[in-house]
Amino acid sequence: MEIQRNYWIHRISHIAEISYPLLDNNYLSYGWSDFEEDGFIEGVRGDNGWQFIGEQLMVKWGELSRGRYQLWNFIKEMKAGDWVVVPTYGAFSIFELLDDKPIMVKDIRDVVIKNWNGDEILRDDDGYLIDSNHDKIDLGFARRVKIIQKGISRYDYADSALTARLKVRQTNVCINDLKESVLKALEGYHQNKPIHFRNEINDVVPNICSIIQEKLNPDKFENLVKCFFERVGASSVVIPPKNPTGKVDYEDVDVIATFDLLKTIYYVQVKHYRGETNSWATEQISHLKELKGDRQDDGYSKIYWVISSSESFTQECINLAKETNVQLIDGNSFSSMLLDAGFLGVGNNL
Repeated sequence: MEIQRNYWIHRISHIAEISYPLLDNNYLSYGWSDFEEDGFIEGVRGDNGWQFIGEQLMVKWGELSRGRYQLWNFIKEMKAGDWVVVPTYGAFSIFELLDDKPIMVKDIRDVVIKNWNGDEILRDDDGYLIDSNHDKIDLGFARRVKIIQKGISRYDYADSALTARLKVRQTNVCINDLKESVLKALEGYHQNKPIHFRNEINDVVPNICSIIQEKLNPDKFENLVKCFFERVGASSVVIPPKNPTGKVDYEDVDVIATFDLLKTIYYVQVKHYRGETNSWATEQISHLKELKGDRQDDGYSKIYWVISSSESFTQECINLAKETNVQLIDGNSFSSMLLDAGFLGVGNNL
């Protein structure tokens, strides 16, 4: 059963030199130290909490700050089990809230609060954090958290939507609409699979293969193979006639691609199949290979391929291909090759 939780972004933009070491000790902190007093948390979490915040703001500051919305989130809306994304420079970390209720920073006693330099932060007689001038440090509230993952690269693992939201200026904001972006970033980090354009478009390979199987007939598939070789720079590509005179020159070959610069000729058997391609495809092209051999009396190396639209080849076919040095290319592999070659200009007439 899927755990129901909310997802948040919470920026640490206040007293970073203390807030980040405190986060390393599993406390996510917030400012608003003017309201760090007994009864405030209970008042916000009470039945009239929103009204209570407004009243306290008017008493303390004489105005209703827009920041009260984020304070409300931090004290009231963020619940145990929620995930909080904390942006840092070039990266972000994910934490899980451990309690429904926040704590005042002055009441944190299970860890020694220090700054980036490792210096212990002073407290006054009431436990409030103070600086060397005995002025109160503006950290008012904190939430207990546990680390899900720290230091995830934005560039490598955050998609466009999450990247944009990580730039929000509010202290915190609910990002339930980006749940999948957060989970995919975390999964990618754990699997060491950063977001790269080539990796992402590989997801469409099965769709391309299905289109070839469902929409193209055998003749059009042969033309697609021809277009592929033209796209990757073949000097000439021909589809031999099906019943040529003097058949020995074209024995069971569907596409012949010549690369003059490389002094190489590809002889390709093209099969428009689904499921598995059997050994007959390899037998056909192997027979041609036997007739023409590997001789280079014309100065050209000869390479023999089977390109099939099917998802796989039978083991018998694979074994025979190894014995005869024939390259097997299934539908998904050929679809990936089409992506590498680029679709523009490939097969506009198919």
